[in-house]
Amino acid sequence: MVVGRTGNVTLNAVGMGNALDVQTLTSHDVTSSQQFGGFVTSTAETNAVAIDGTAITASGAYGNSAILEVDGDSDVAVTQSASDGSNVFSAATLRLDSYAVGNITAATAAANSVETIGEYGGIQGSIQQDSGAAVESRAIVEARTAGLGEFSTTAATASGNAIRSQGDESSVILNTAQSNRGTVRASARVNAGGGGVFTTVAAQAQGNGLDVATEWAYGDARGTQENSGDTEAEANINIGNFDVDSILASSESLGNSAILTNLGTDTFLGLDQTNTGGVRATTRFDGGLGGEVLGSASAYGNAATSWGCQACPDTTSQGQINQTNSGSVNATFQSQYISGWGTTGSATAIGNSATFVTQDPQE
Repeated sequence: MVVGRTGNVTLNAVGMGNALDVQTLTSHDVTSSQQFGGFVTSTAETNAVAIDGTAITASGAYGNSAILEVDGDSDVAVTQSASDGSNVFSAATLRLDSYAVGNITAATAAANSVETIGEYGGIQGSIQQDSGAAVESRAIVEARTAGLGEFSTTAATASGNAIRSQGDESSVILNTAQSNRGTVRASARVNAGGGGVFTTVAAQAQGNGLDVATEWAYGDARGTQENSGDTEAEANINIGNFDVDSILASSESLGNSAILTNLGTDTFLGLDQTNTGGVRATTRFDGGLGGEVLGSASAYGNAATSWGCQACPDTTSQGQINQTNSGSVNATFQSQYISGWGTTGSATAIGNSATFVTQDPQE
């Protein structure tokens, strides 16, 4: 899309090999099998002289996608596979000549993706994902002679296999098996003459990802995650003078990731995680005269986190995690600019990490 000077601009592109979307207001069981063996490419590009409002440029690419939204009880059985040699690519690009008051540029790519949303009942069953696909996402802002206005957000996310399940007064009980062999890369890049008052640049790549969140209902996730593909996340920022602006930059790369959060009831997280792939996260910032830079680069072979509400009565957070990592794990953070308020940065590289937390939600 090409525009001169305008107000708000929204551009969204989505590409899918196979897609399933279920929405019901009553209990409903779902069985699905998806197989992907080709190429999916999704690109969204906005070119503008000046934007007096907000420019939103988004792209999503999926080999297999399943979204299940159910009110009531549901038994699910979902199988997804993306064959070796297949490819999933997503790119979102914003090009500016002068300025934008605000902009959001986001790219998402996944070989296999499942999302379940439950209310006032319970979702239980099994989800199996297998991928040998190469997956890549790129989010780019090119504004070498332009300023980024009030705010600028640039984000890239890439996954071999991704499961997200949430329940609102609806329990979630899942048995999962995720296996990824393909390379997974996410890159977020910003080149600008001047920063936004708040500028955020983030990239995340994961071989296998499991995210379960429940409120006032039981949460239980068990299974296996095996990753042998290389994962790489890179955030690169090059900005001229950025005045009193704040720059937030982060990259996160994970072989296997599992997160279980709960408010109000008991939880159990039980996983065997094995990573043999290389994991790399890199964050770089180059700038002129400016404000503050907050940056991080985080790389994990295997990561598992369970969070529970400490203040909720009679609740427990239990689990059993077995982790094995033999892949290389590297994280790099670099920052340089002429002068400013300062830089706060960190680089974290961990082979295996398992965390169980109980916390008062008011803290």
